Amino acid sequence: MATNALRPSLALLGILSLLGGARLTAQARPAGVTDSLVEAGRMIYLGAGQCSGCHGEQGEGTEVGEALRSGTWKLGSGDYEWLTMIIRHSGVAARGRDGDPMAMRGPTLLSPEEVSAVAAYVWSISRERVPKP
Repeated sequence: MATNALRPSLALLGILSLLGGARLTAQARPAGVTDSLVEAGRMIYLGAGQCSGCHGEQGEGTEVGEALRSGTWKLGSGDYEWLTMIIRHSGVAARGRDGDPMAMRGPTLLSPEEVSAVAAYVWSISRERVPKP
């Protein structure tokens, strides 16, 4: 009886995958990335880290900073370890001639713990899939 109850769900999964529907499998979180770390990162991103000033309130990007939600990265893989490294150690060169580069650890010299939290938040928003209209 239980297997009959699952059949419509399995059929729906098959149809959606054939039609190119929304991805139904969630990407596994990296070790140590928890809901509380992501939320702490969101608060730093919007507040003390001043990330939203260049990357937008929702990570949508601005004329100054790249979009972070797209999941497309020009300089690397976009995985959590890479995001942590790029924020902590490298920064990013200026966009255009008149822009300031993103300094390593952001404009406010975030602590290693804050960098990890912001990287967790950026990792999470870059994996959200927004349906196309």
